[in-house]
Order: sequence, then structure tokens, then C-alpha cells
Amino acid sequence: MALTSNGWWLSVQLVDNNNNETTKRYQMTAADADTAATDAATVLAALDAVTDAVIRSYHVYEEFVEGSFGFPSAGVEIQNQALLNFDIVGHPEKTATVRIPAPVIGIFVASSGSGAKVVDTSDSALITFRDLFRTGGELLLSDGEVANTLVSGRRTHTASRNG
Repeated sequence: MALTSNGWWLSVQLVDNNNNETTKRYQMTAADADTAATDAATVLAALDAVTDAVIRSYHVYEEFVEGSFGFPSAGVEIQNQALLNFDIVGHPEKTATVRIPAPVIGIFVASSGSGAKVVDTSDSALITFRDLFRTGGELLLSDGEVANTLVSGRRTHTASRNG
């Protein structure tokens, strides 16, 4: 992986009186995070002055792209997914699901048969990924919550109109 910066971007979510949403994405000229934050405030003020829609949210980010892109091997499809089920810290009655597109076969109990549909919750790569969502980790679950344990997981296939 050779990811390189593709610059700073501003993404703005706008909403109308019928709760219809649109997202506008703008490439910025900023060279660093401080300039991007300052420029975003300028852009938001100018945009607000020319639209009747309400700015619901925005985010500023630096985008990175693969400098030497190449397609994966044949048979790798993002519609094939691993669904990971977590219980939530402080909410034992709730669960959260995280999806991994095109999962490696190594995170399943077996490479074929019924075990190829069951996530191996003791797999070391999966444990590293799981820990991203736990207390002290780098990520939060969908409602801003923290994962307690990875309870289970399974292979699934989502619909696609791409062929």
C-alpha cells in the first residue's frame, strides 16, 4: 500500500424543509489542517448566504489515494461480507454490527463447508480489528458506543446491481 495525499476536502450535508438531504463535496486549496479549518468556515459562510437549505453538518478531511493502484485477484467481491456482532459496554441488552467487505478466508472457522460461514472470533487478525472498537481503541460503533466483546460473526452476501 502506497497511499499519498490527494489534498483537503470539505463535505457539507444540506437539508430542505421536506428533510431531503444532499451532500456537496468540495476540493480545497489548503495545504494543512489549520488552513483547511479556517477555509471551511469561510466556505460555509459563503454557502449559507446563497442557499435556503440548512447546513446540517460538515466535515473537513485530508484524502489519501493509492499511488500504485491495482485490482485484487479474481473472485474478490465487496458484496461478500463478514458481519461482526458486538455487545456494547454499559448496554448488555444492545448489540452492534460491523461489516467487513470482501473478508479474507482466514477469519472464518474453515475455508470450505459450513465453517466457511462462521467467523473465528479467536483469529488474531480479527482480534486486532475488534480492538479498534473497544475501550481505548481508535473507532466507535454506529451510535458513538464502545464494543465490549465480539460475540459472533457470519458470512453474508449483499445484493448488487453491478453484475
